[in-house]
Amino acid sequence: MSTKPIAQMSTQAPAWTNRRLFTRRSFAGLSFVALALGAVPLLSSCTGAGGAWRNITDMGGRSVRIPQEVTRVLCTNPIGTVDVYMLDPTLLVGWNFKPQAADAVFLDEATLEKPSLGVWMGAGSVPNAEEVLAARPDVLLCFWSIDEAGVRMADSIAEEMRLPVLLCDCNIERVVETYGFLAEVFGEAKVERVREFTSYFSERLDLIRAVVASVPEHELRSVFLSEGKGGLQTDPVGSLHVQDALDLLRTRNVVDLPGSEGQGMGMPNVSIEQIITWNPSAILVSEYSMSDTAKSDLYNEILTDRAWSVVPAVAQGEVYQIPQSPFSWFGRPPSAVRILGCLWLLERLYPNYVAEAGIDLKTEVRTFFSLAFRYDLSDTELSALLKES
Repeated sequence: MSTKPIAQMSTQAPAWTNRRLFTRRSFAGLSFVALALGAVPLLSSCTGAGGAWRNITDMGGRSVRIPQEVTRVLCTNPIGTVDVYMLDPTLLVGWNFKPQAADAVFLDEATLEKPSLGVWMGAGSVPNAEEVLAARPDVLLCFWSIDEAGVRMADSIAEEMRLPVLLCDCNIERVVETYGFLAEVFGEAKVERVREFTSYFSERLDLIRAVVASVPEHELRSVFLSEGKGGLQTDPVGSLHVQDALDLLRTRNVVDLPGSEGQGMGMPNVSIEQIITWNPSAILVSEYSMSDTAKSDLYNEILTDRAWSVVPAVAQGEVYQIPQSPFSWFGRPPSAVRILGCLWLLERLYPNYVAEAGIDLKTEVRTFFSLAFRYDLSDTELSALLKES
């Protein structure tokens, strides 16, 4: 495939890059959209002791000096690892987690052999600095929220590792801009691949928004996200894992908690009695696991547990198992795979409106797997992913 010419743009940083932080709303109008859909700027460069370098302003407004050519990256958490894997798995020097054996069939065999180097997220395996440096990443990519917390995290990792760290937005509604920024990072070699993704993401976001807009206010649904032991852990309102996607779908999360638990942190425990009081119209079950151990069967636990049977949504059969292969389609990690997950959830919650829009979920799944994982699904695999008998 031939590479299209790169547009020549001024190397002078725009005014907004002088700000330490900016809001999601102001960020939406930035030039990343135009960049993602066709124009990749030439960045100012300088020559360092180790070769050619350039300065780049990341999505958090941080000015970072990186190698002129970036071909080896480590992501600081699984969000970025999934997104970069979809762009080009050969770019990754390692994982934050090892994909489960059951998911390996969809993934690149050579990439699966790369080491698990840990994660900077306040939980799980803390990366060993020597192992990270031995993997020789050109940059570290930190996918997180674009706010003070995200900037602090990126700055902290950069100080700890003495490596360039770039902050990237993980908000699903900013996915076009995020992949546009990745085009800046990786340069001309990935321009055509980025354009494939940004075109796909832009079209699907428009489609999702159109379907949601067609749903009358009184028909909008509410959900409880069930995960963890007994299904009684959850992601509350404000959770980085699900809030942006649920906002996109105009779907209410019933778990709105006070204090630190109500700030989207962790996986707070709740009770069956609380769930009954909240009365969600659907239960979304996440068999959350990012290890090579066997997956749980939380979905069938909920369906057969007498305690859960008194929850109205369970009694009415409104329990949906979030597809997890090869990575979660909805929430953990909150990667760009959630574009597919949003289409899946729309079909589950609003089937009539999805049908009226002419969306065929099976076609969408095949299209996504072909683009993101370079994998052509068989009919049997497709049925298994969608939990069809």
